[in-house]
Amino acid sequence: MRVTESMIYDTTNSSLSANLAALQAITEKVSSSKQLNRPSDDPADVRSAIGLHDTLAQLNQYLRNIDSASSKISAQDTALASAGDLLQRANELAIEGANGTLDASQRQAIAAEVSQLIESMAQDASARVGDEYIFSGFRVDRAPYQVTGPGQVGTYQGDHGIVVARVGPASTMQVNMAGDAVFQPAIDALTQLQADLTGGQPVQQSTIGQVQTALTTLTQARAAEGARANRLDAAKTSQEALTTSNQALLSQLEDTDMPSAITELTRRQTTYQATLAVTAKVMQTNLLDYLR
Repeated sequence: MRVTESMIYDTTNSSLSANLAALQAITEKVSSSKQLNRPSDDPADVRSAIGLHDTLAQLNQYLRNIDSASSKISAQDTALASAGDLLQRANELAIEGANGTLDASQRQAIAAEVSQLIESMAQDASARVGDEYIFSGFRVDRAPYQVTGPGQVGTYQGDHGIVVARVGPASTMQVNMAGDAVFQPAIDALTQLQADLTGGQPVQQSTIGQVQTALTTLTQARAAEGARANRLDAAKTSQEALTTSNQALLSQLEDTDMPSAITELTRRQTTYQATLAVTAKVMQTNLLDYLR
């Protein structure tokens, strides 16, 4: 086969273009730190990377859900702890008020303190996270209890909606408590204690029992919150571990191996410069031959 000048030109030009394309490709990988910059780089790996991005988006949503739920659980626990302290004090006052030697003014003084406890209980029940009341069920825009007068609280204003958080692909959990389930027994017990004290007679044993029962209800509610908090912690640990492993897989697919890429870039630059030099000589020779 006769080798013509045109064939030589085409071959050198094709080699130059191929080397330039390879140099551009490795330069892009080094500058972007990414192996995959467009679907054509590796269609199979790109599909896998898209799947991993979707998985990471879901995991991040679960983590946000867990953090939001944890904030609510923590706020609920704080409110229940405060309410428990109020009932502990009420129990002390009830025992003191059961003493038959107290006179009317002493009972009125105790009643005045109980009145404050009732209002404080309503405040604890009206705890919020952000702008949402956390003991009102779905009615998060309204306080579960309103103070209607000195030592007086209105009826429960929330509902019994169950707020659920998705904390995993197939895992949900309730993150709220209806206010009347945990606070109404306390409010009723305090109201009865107030009535006993203002009635002029020693506090009844049944009233003391009612206060203690309400305290048990709050204690059990706190235990339930503790169990939920533990479950959220476990869910967060699990989702964080999955996030880390999926990020590692994505990094293997997408991220450039910089030491290898820089070595390849240097090699491609050298090759391109050599090809460019050869092409220049060939082109120069062809031009001189033409002039002769």
